[in-house]
Amino acid sequence: MEIASKSGLSLEVLKEVLIFLEKENIAKINGNIVQFNKGGKLLTSILALKLGSSIDEVSKALSWKDFEEFISTIMIYNSYIVHKNFRLKNSKIEIDVLAFKDEKGLAIDCKHWYRSIGLSIMSKIVDAQIKRVKKFIMSDEAKKFNVSYIIPVIVTLYNEQELFISKVPIVPIDKFSNFLNELDSMLDRILIIR
Repeated sequence: MEIASKSGLSLEVLKEVLIFLEKENIAKINGNIVQFNKGGKLLTSILALKLGSSIDEVSKALSWKDFEEFISTIMIYNSYIVHKNFRLKNSKIEIDVLAFKDEKGLAIDCKHWYRSIGLSIMSKIVDAQIKRVKKFIMSDEAKKFNVSYIIPVIVTLYNEQELFISKVPIVPIDKFSNFLNELDSMLDRILIIR
């Protein structure tokens, strides 16, 4: 009943969806409990998008780890080679999603927040991401990826206007695919680290 009321689906349609998820080995249904198999939440999220759900609403149903996986999947669908939770050797530095296509790289910090945060906090997050990317680009590990430059990016769950802080794009999840499609035309406004 709770899923039906939150999803806006009738009980009949919800029952069909749950049977489908179980048949596809995405979830197990035991009475009133739905338990997703590994990767099942992400597959269900993709299915929900295909059925017309908004990317913003789908993202809210995901945990922060699922959110990072979701961003990675979007990157893969856009022909990027993706490395999740990339850690520099002998360092505590971690980049949530490191993605490469042609000679460019994107270092994405995924922020799974449900509300807007202040400009001063976001500025600190941007500064930290810039420092991570600079350390990465100077590392021996960066040479393995054969990229000319890296673009630091922050992707947020909260639906707000896309903005730039220190030339770093802050992109709401519902605008992320458009951002990727228009990225090459925005390079003159974006921080590029070589």
